[in-house]
Amino acid sequence: MADCQPGRCHCDLHYRKAAALGKIPGMQKSSLSHPHASVSASITLAVLHAATRLGLSREALLLDCGLTETQLLDPDARVPFTVQEHLWQLLGSRLHLTEPGLAIGVNLAPGPFSVLGYLLQSSQTLDDALKAGMRYQRLVGEGGEIHVQELAEGLQIQYRPLHPGQPATRTRVMALMACWVQMFDPLLDDFYLISAQFAHGQPDDLDPYRKIFACDLQFDCAEYAIVLPHQLRNACLIQANQPLQALLRQHAEALLARLPGTGISTRVVALLGEQLAHGEPHRGELARALNLSERTLQRRLADEGCSYQQLLNDTRRQLAERHLSSGKLPAAEIALLLGYSEPSVFFRAFRQWTGLTPGEYRARVSRQGETSS
Repeated sequence: MADCQPGRCHCDLHYRKAAALGKIPGMQKSSLSHPHASVSASITLAVLHAATRLGLSREALLLDCGLTETQLLDPDARVPFTVQEHLWQLLGSRLHLTEPGLAIGVNLAPGPFSVLGYLLQSSQTLDDALKAGMRYQRLVGEGGEIHVQELAEGLQIQYRPLHPGQPATRTRVMALMACWVQMFDPLLDDFYLISAQFAHGQPDDLDPYRKIFACDLQFDCAEYAIVLPHQLRNACLIQANQPLQALLRQHAEALLARLPGTGISTRVVALLGEQLAHGEPHRGELARALNLSERTLQRRLADEGCSYQQLLNDTRRQLAERHLSSGKLPAAEIALLLGYSEPSVFFRAFRQWTGLTPGEYRARVSRQGETSS
């Protein structure tokens, strides 16, 4: 594997869902803004086990977080995200290490992630594992969202955390990214990363990063992400077990149904964000992905005060404005990322939304930036 060369990330192909910010009309906020976000007791236990292996007192951590061992006995029980966020804050301050999150991550085992960890391990291919991860990620926790993108350089797995500006978030996300590598390395032949991307600035000591990721390191990025070779997407996992998968999925679906539900519009936007880069989304396929008929999908969206076409237009507009504001992608490429077959169709739609051409909008944002500076 090539030596690591730290640099900067120049890819920003998706936006942080406007639903999470409550900016899309007629939409409910996603789990990323849910005031009652929670995580599984199993992941909380896994983090505590890792902290203990690194020399911290389990009893002291439980006491300072207001938790008891009894609360964590059931691996499918839930812990408020605010409580676990406080746990990460304690870990960041008490582990006197260059990057405490990475140290926690290499000590996290996939088993304690409960049903999702075993689902990932028993998947037929990496692609199957990623799809399971995206569908069932809420079972582990609602502290962020996983997104997968096909980029020119490779397959990008993003993590978009709740409260990205919180100091504890860096520790938490570093642990998660390190855990990804620890989990998939033994499951795939010839596993390696093309790059690892971090939203924070480049630290003085890169040795902990090089040891874990062993790839091109990019800092000050738009997202936390790892990028894998395209050919790994369809690679078979060593522990693939289809009969076990069927049982685990039944259990996972039952657990998912127990969680407080998010609005159907939020789930539609999540699917739209994933499908747009592959062309014009098809309403029928999207409905099937939600296990609904088109008529039921239409009715449930109407109950939330919106429609499929409205959500599609709003999602495209939010994405377009973000891409144009970043100034990195040409308008023709943005059109493709938004699922338009021709740039001219995108240009007409954008003028209808804003009264401006993409070029005029980008110039206005640039002028505003110069004025504010």
